[in-house]
Amino acid sequence: MSLCLATVLAVVLCLGQTVNTKEGFLEIPSISVEPGLTVPQGHFVTFVCSSSSGYDIFRLEKENQEVTDKKSTPHSLTEARFRLGPVDDSFAGSYACVYEKESTWSPPSETLELMVTRDYITQAPDPGPAVTSGSYPQDHRGENLIRITVASLVLVTLGVLLFQAYHSQRRK
Repeated sequence: MSLCLATVLAVVLCLGQTVNTKEGFLEIPSISVEPGLTVPQGHFVTFVCSSSSGYDIFRLEKENQEVTDKKSTPHSLTEARFRLGPVDDSFAGSYACVYEKESTWSPPSETLELMVTRDYITQAPDPGPAVTSGSYPQDHRGENLIRITVASLVLVTLGVLLFQAYHSQRRK
């Protein structure tokens, strides 16, 4: 009885993320901006929205209002690039991404605050990635802790069963 219950519990917890996706819960997309969050007036900026699970439509929003949509293409199934500009003061503000997949909309990404300057900024280009969000979707510590706990319980249960079987064989 306890082995059956532990097995069912392990299967439910380990497959929970897949079940949630099939029921319509989508992961939070990530957003980044190139060349950075501060852009000189008259230049272009590119917002990059991505989701590892793919998308049908990606939407870039500024302060919760739609800016533009992009449909997925065979060449871009997990990422959408939104090039805006030449920028002026009206482009400054908070931007986020959402995406639709199979008629379900994702929660919004982290918000990035774009600033437009009137002076050209002279600084060395950053060799690393621009500004990247997405630390939340990659943070699986809680899920991994649950999986490790369930696996440990299953192993302990199997150990107890093996111990009982060994001792019952010795008594005969």
